[in-house]
Amino acid sequence: GPDWVGRPCYEIMQGNQQGACSFCTKDQLVKDGRLQPPCVSEVRNARNQRWYQCISKAMWWPDGRLVRLEIAIDITEHKEMERFKDELLSAVSHEMRTPLTAVLGYSEFLMNNPLPTEEQQPLMEILYREADRLSTLINNFLHLQRLKARRESYDFQPTVVAGLFDQAKLTFESRSPKHTLIIDRSGEMLTVLGDPEGLQLIVDNLVSNAIKYSPAGGTVTMTAEKTGDEIVLSVTDQGIGIPQGETGKIFAQFYRVDNTDRRQVGGAGLGLTLAQEIASKHCGRIWARTNPEGGSTFFVALPAVAVPGASALRQ
Repeated sequence: GPDWVGRPCYEIMQGNQQGACSFCTKDQLVKDGRLQPPCVSEVRNARNQRWYQCISKAMWWPDGRLVRLEIAIDITEHKEMERFKDELLSAVSHEMRTPLTAVLGYSEFLMNNPLPTEEQQPLMEILYREADRLSTLINNFLHLQRLKARRESYDFQPTVVAGLFDQAKLTFESRSPKHTLIIDRSGEMLTVLGDPEGLQLIVDNLVSNAIKYSPAGGTVTMTAEKTGDEIVLSVTDQGIGIPQGETGKIFAQFYRVDNTDRRQVGGAGLGLTLAQEIASKHCGRIWARTNPEGGSTFFVALPAVAVPGASALRQ
């Protein structure tokens, strides 16, 4: 704005602040009449809440005045990335301990206690399940980190929903025998525009989430239908549902519903965040609801594409 001449910098830059900033480096720029090296500091601006790296230096202006030059570099994204990494590492390292402890413990037991093949089988199944859980956690962590760092690229192409559902069914039905995975075939040949690998991650995370939050077992149903210019994919379970008022929060990174029943279910709170991030990159949206008869349904709306002979594109 124009009304800044002669006013203190903190009134203009910090949103009508009434006193000097606690982080001001003015007193460090000149000592005993001699100009000092530049001062570098990180500051959060009170007016726009963004972070800046400030480089301040006292210097003689051509007209003989001693002035202060400050260069402010916006580092907000860098600071947010640092915060995200710290939170992510904390959450993932915590959740890694459980499967890693199981893998090490059962491996050591098998090494030190030779057992008949039939007695080894249940222990090997536990080893595989915990190792797979660890692998999923690491993959979600790395993929989400790449998305946050904007280093993830996608190859958009027509992708038939059937392939996504079939792959998810193949992946998960053998991992959890007490769950029945059903594909509603009425809309399976609908085609969406997106990266097949990224879209598969969305479906896999929703199915994994449905299984995880249905600890007693039950049916997990995958459906798709065309609504206007969108294809809406849905995954429905018969699990413990989502408490009232929580459906808008569950996609936040690391968010876990603080409920005894749900705390018994492992996870770092990354799967739904990753699904939302990928859907957003595909110009899509994702939401959830608790069903009156029990369980939850998660929806993903993605841009539709009409492709002749869609079955040939089945992934």
